[in-house]
Parts: sequence; C-alpha cells; structure tokens
Amino acid sequence: MIVKDANILSFKNMNVSEGMDIYIEDGEITRIAKGITSVYPGEDIVDGKGMYVIPGLTNNHSHTAMTLLRGVAEDVSTADWFNKHVWIYEQSLTPRDVYVGTLLGAAEMLLSGVTAVADHYFAMDQAFAAYERSGMRANLAWAVFGLGEGSEEQFSKAMEFTGEFKGKNSRITLSLGPHSPYLCPDDFLKRVVKKSEELDLPMHIHVSETSGQVEEMLKTRGLTPIQVLERTGVLRKGTILAHAYWATDDDLKLIASRGAGVAHCAKTYMKFGDINTFLPRALDAGVNVALGSDGSASNNTINIFETARDAAFLAKCAARDAESGKIEQILPLMTNGSVIGLDNYGEVEEGAPADLVLINPSTPNMLPGYSIFADILYSLNEKNVDTVIVDGRVAVRKGQLENFSIDELREEALGIAKRLTSTSADKPMQQY
Repeated sequence: MIVKDANILSFKNMNVSEGMDIYIEDGEITRIAKGITSVYPGEDIVDGKGMYVIPGLTNNHSHTAMTLLRGVAEDVSTADWFNKHVWIYEQSLTPRDVYVGTLLGAAEMLLSGVTAVADHYFAMDQAFAAYERSGMRANLAWAVFGLGEGSEEQFSKAMEFTGEFKGKNSRITLSLGPHSPYLCPDDFLKRVVKKSEELDLPMHIHVSETSGQVEEMLKTRGLTPIQVLERTGVLRKGTILAHAYWATDDDLKLIASRGAGVAHCAKTYMKFGDINTFLPRALDAGVNVALGSDGSASNNTINIFETARDAAFLAKCAARDAESGKIEQILPLMTNGSVIGLDNYGEVEEGAPADLVLINPSTPNMLPGYSIFADILYSLNEKNVDTVIVDGRVAVRKGQLENFSIDELREEALGIAKRLTSTSADKPMQQY
C-alpha cells in the first residue's frame, strides 16, 4: 500500500513534510519519499493529496463497553455516579452486551482516528472478539476486585481469559487489571504482581483519581495510594496508571523513577468539577503521560482529539496560566504509544507501525489554516478524519468503516440500554 502525495506532520518536531509518499509493507512503514509510486507498481493507492497524515491516536484508559451507559448518570457526585448508577446497572451486563458495547465503542474510536486502546472492563473475551473484528489494536485488562462477593470468581475468569487469549492476535495484547488500591487489599495486589511476573504481563490500575481517595488513605494508613502501589510492587515499568490525578509531587517523582505510565482523562475530571494542576506538574517531573477517555458514562465520548483539547483547557484553567498546556506539549500525548507498550509509535517515520490518520483540512472549521497544529488541537472534529489505517490495513475510508457497520449494532444497543436501566440491582457491586 502507498499513501500518495500527503503532508506528514511531526508532533515531535512540530514541522510539516509536504507531498510525501508513504510505502507500507507487512504492517510497517518501510519507505517515505517523494514520487515512489512508480517504484512499486500494482500497489493499493490511498490518495493523500491535500491531506495531512499523523500517527494513529492512542486511548490509554477506556471502559469501552460503557457506551451502553452513556448519559445514565449526569450532574451527580463521584460517589453517586458509582453507588447509585454505574455499579448498579453494570450488574445486569451480559457477555453479549460487552461485545456489542465494545464494537460500538470501537466504531466511535476508529471514526475519530483512534487506532489503539487500553480497555479495562469485564468479559474481556467478548471485547477481544469485538476488537478483532474492528481491526483496532487493543490492550485488554479484565477488571478484578480484591473484595466483595464474587471477587474470587472474577479473578479466576480473568486468569482463564489470560491463559486462553495471550498471544492469540498480534494486534491485541493483555494486561492484568486490579481495580484500585482502595478496592484491592495489599495481599491481593501482591498476588496480582506475582501473576504478572509469572505470565510476563503488565498491569492496568486506577489510582489517586480523587483528592478524597488520597486523603482517606493518608488518614488510615499514612501512605498515599501511589506509595501503596510502590510497596506492593505494582508501580513498575509497563504499568498503566489510570488517572494518578491527585498524585503528590513526591508521588510524581516516584512514578517517573519507576517508569510507570499515566493515562490522563481530562474530560472526566472536568465533568466532576475537579480542577487540578496534575498535567503541568507531571510533565515537569518527567512522567510518561498519554491521554485516556475513561468510560462513556463519565466522559460521554471516547474521542481523543476532544480529550486532548480538554487537557489543554484544564491545564490552563488549573494553573490560571494561558501558557500552560501548550500545543507542542499536548499533541504528542495524543499519539504516545509507550504507555500501552507500543514501541516506535507516535511519529510517521520509516520503521514505525503503519497506523495512520489522514486529515482533510478543507472544512470551514479548519480554515484559513494559519497553523495546522493549532487547528488539530482546537478546531478539528470527526468530519475531518478521512482515512484511518491500522497495521497497514484501511479501517476507515472516506469517513466510513470498512470492517463492519454501525447500522447492524444500533437496534441491539438500544435494546440492551433499555434493559440495563430497567432491571437494576438493589445495591452496587462495590461501595465507593
């Protein structure tokens, strides 16, 4: 495959290489030069004339099947969101629900340029099937609690899933998914760490999502949640820390020194009215930060372009400084693959995976085009995503999905959503 005559953007160097051809072979970019179509006759040509090409976007923390709960818990506190809504409805989820919700979420992500996701949820065998069909890359962690009724059964299911699906598809990798230090006792976290080492798998965990979580752990244990992860062995290279939003400055230094990565989910924090200077502090501390959507029940969308915009706004508002959250700081976070274990990701260059997004800048919201970098962060919308390539295969062409159709999901998704909210349990699966 050749992407012909496209303008390649570098978020590392903030420059444009105009009129370039990109030759793709076996899922990898093998050559970038001008006028190479004649060298490789008979190749599938993707016309990139007038388009900008960027690497595929990464969503580093998602509960993708939560698309089925979009809009069920609005304008409520974090505690009520969990205890009176989401952890009530999720008990009615079936494996088929997770498949449909995940495929629906994959459609939303692909159409907005996301090529890889770290998904932390339940029934991940069904999520695996959905991502396999979609053509996306994914890292899947079956969420497990260390407390409560059915926790051992869930852990066993997660281990069975891991044993069966590890290495089954080169696009889909696995992590272990302990929920959080406040719902997983130390002994349970150490047990997960041991399994992680035995299976050579990373971990994906929620931590320090709210100030209340940090204050409560300091009060009861004299430790921050990040320090608990350090003591139990969870804080290490390869671990995805969902949020770490209220990590202290010392916590941030610890995270950076251990090499864990953080998924920053700005829209969720803003929606709960939670303003904090995490991002500028984390970047200053050298923490490896990428962006995450969180679930659609708290974010409402799983669009990383939107998340990036919110991250910039949040950084500026929290610091009360228009020079915080600069374009050149935020854009690389959109395509950072290292947090979810994707090597050589984030730049369109020879040797990189062939995960590409072609952006059409001809719509009114992108004109007059003084700065394509500013336009991508602050003006772009889904309509500007023309073509998406994952692992050297076209997944979206001219704004349309190639591997499946949303139409086939719509009616079933509506039926599932109605059932989830009408057959709810009388208490949450856990207590926040």
